[in-house]
Amino acid sequence: MASYFLIADFQPGIIALIVLAALLFIGALIFIFFKTKCKTDKSEEKEANDVIAPVAEETLEPAIENTEENEPVEEEAEEPVTEVCEENEPATEEEEICETPAEERADESVPEDTAEEIAKEPELTEDATVEESEPVVEEPEAVPAVATEQPAEQPAEEPDEPDSADDDNDSDEDEPVRQVARTDGHIRYIIIKYNKSHTAKLIQSADGVKNYYSQIKNELMSYKGVRSRISWKYESFSVGRATIAKLAVRGKNLSLFLALDPKNYVDTKYIIDDKSEVAAYEKTPLLYRIKNDRRLNYSKELIAAVMDGREKTEDYKETDYAKEYPYEKIEPLIERGLVKVLTEEDAQSGDVFKPRDMVTATEVNELLQDDIAVALIEESDEVSDRTKQGIVNIDTLSKHFADGETVTLEEMKKRIPKFVKSTTYVKVLARGALDKKLTVIADSFSIEAAKMILLTGGNAVKKKNS
Repeated sequence: MASYFLIADFQPGIIALIVLAALLFIGALIFIFFKTKCKTDKSEEKEANDVIAPVAEETLEPAIENTEENEPVEEEAEEPVTEVCEENEPATEEEEICETPAEERADESVPEDTAEEIAKEPELTEDATVEESEPVVEEPEAVPAVATEQPAEQPAEEPDEPDSADDDNDSDEDEPVRQVARTDGHIRYIIIKYNKSHTAKLIQSADGVKNYYSQIKNELMSYKGVRSRISWKYESFSVGRATIAKLAVRGKNLSLFLALDPKNYVDTKYIIDDKSEVAAYEKTPLLYRIKNDRRLNYSKELIAAVMDGREKTEDYKETDYAKEYPYEKIEPLIERGLVKVLTEEDAQSGDVFKPRDMVTATEVNELLQDDIAVALIEESDEVSDRTKQGIVNIDTLSKHFADGETVTLEEMKKRIPKFVKSTTYVKVLARGALDKKLTVIADSFSIEAAKMILLTGGNAVKKKNS
């Protein structure tokens, strides 16, 4: 009986110990679980960082190297082009033939797609259309003017650029012109020397030169008593019997000769030349070339100096003299007697190139120079229509046209399967090989495509830009 009561007294304490031990055990398990999970998360994060870091480094290093090696290149906006060729293989062309020389073709107002980008375009069906869209020009936000108590300091006037060596070497003599011409079925270099009059030079000058000419002539004629007279080499301006100025186109610039002493303008902001030793300019020895707006303003200051206080006509009305000299080609100027042909002779013996039975797109650049190809491109009287543009490859034309035939847009639509019938403007690209003589009339040619046509004895005829 005594032992029973002893056990009964200790039973609550044993139960409490068991419960406490169980709670401690559960707490230990929970602690171990969270500690293990934390270590696992940290280990996975470390492994992820170890994997990402090398990839990022490998991705960035080439970009940095390319940035150092390659200069940024500005790309012109490109017009969408519809693929109308029969087969969709990569083309090799990168340039377009223009009516201007190769070095001036970058100034075209409407850029063309490069062949690499055109080759990536999927072949389109007749239902596919490409519509031109005008570029959207965002207007800059207006910046409110901030009033200040003191006016801002005016920047110092920049010095005028000195004349280049080409400017210093210009003269009244015209440089011989090298042309490529077809003579008796042969293609040869022809050297032609022209003697152009002052009027002819103005007619064939750039619009900027004509604009400077108009402004300078108006400035001179605005003074009382000034008269002008045009001769073969220049236009002279006089007051009474005294010649005060002469205007002439020399090289690519407008030259102003004034009756001023060049010695008084040495080491000034006016960059002048002394022509007192030339008999034709003995009375107007100071030469000032006008090739930018700054020099245009300076020339008016020099004109005021030569007028020496002479008054201007109060009611003088300016005339747009530039409109009196619209551009003309050399042939009509020769017919009108404004240009004289002095000499004409072969620059070299033999042909520039001999027509080939077959030529491939990969070899044309080694066989024919760009400037010769440009000179041999003919111009059609037709005007291009850019409503819907497309392309066609040389090997496609070779496949569907026979030797000696003339290729036109209408014939392409009839003969070439899958050619988009609504196309109005087509550019010819080089691809594959050409083994026949074709006359191709198109809106545009890549430089390699034109060479392929010419090297096989054909003709590339380009429509006028609209």
